[in-house]
Amino acid sequence: MRRGRVDGILVEPVGHLWAAFSPRCGETALINDECAAILEVLENGPSDTEEVCAALVKHLDLDSKALQEVIEASWPRLIEAGLVQDPYSIQPPTK
Repeated sequence: MRRGRVDGILVEPVGHLWAAFSPRCGETALINDECAAILEVLENGPSDTEEVCAALVKHLDLDSKALQEVIEASWPRLIEAGLVQDPYSIQPPTK
């Protein structure tokens, strides 16, 4: 299932966490390094767990299976925080 990054989010480091502002809900959420890395991958367009994993596995100190579990566990938090869109709400690019 491909998910996309919400347009206009801002992500900044805050100590050992990241502050991520969503213009969609007008709130800021504190997220961990893995969630911030997922958002960085999604800057290139919607991706599924396997695509995000392939992009991150060489940068994070986790094996592929463990990283996929981390990514799967991160989706609900990112969606709830208004930082990532479910696939059904992703709008196709306008021409």
